[in-house]
Amino acid sequence: MSLIGSGWLSTGQSTEYDVILSANRTYTVYVRPERSGVDFDLRIYDENGNLVQWDESPASDAICYITPRWRGKFRIFVMCAAGASNYGILVD
Repeated sequence: MSLIGSGWLSTGQSTEYDVILSANRTYTVYVRPERSGVDFDLRIYDENGNLVQWDESPASDAICYITPRWRGKFRIFVMCAAGASNYGILVD
């Protein structure tokens, strides 16, 4: 997995990362918190701003699988729904 970003978020804070993904390949996008008990949410948008995948479960980590139909820029949106922690965004 490749680390594409990291930082610190607390309740209500969010951040975004842009990545280029290739067509017809399944990617795993994972938000890995440093602390347990924190609720991170994950949304992935295509280059047209369409929400294409999300994980808003109450689990500490967030994970999405995406298989783009075309090569292009995708925006990864991470939000802390509850708690506070350092995190890493990984794409494989």
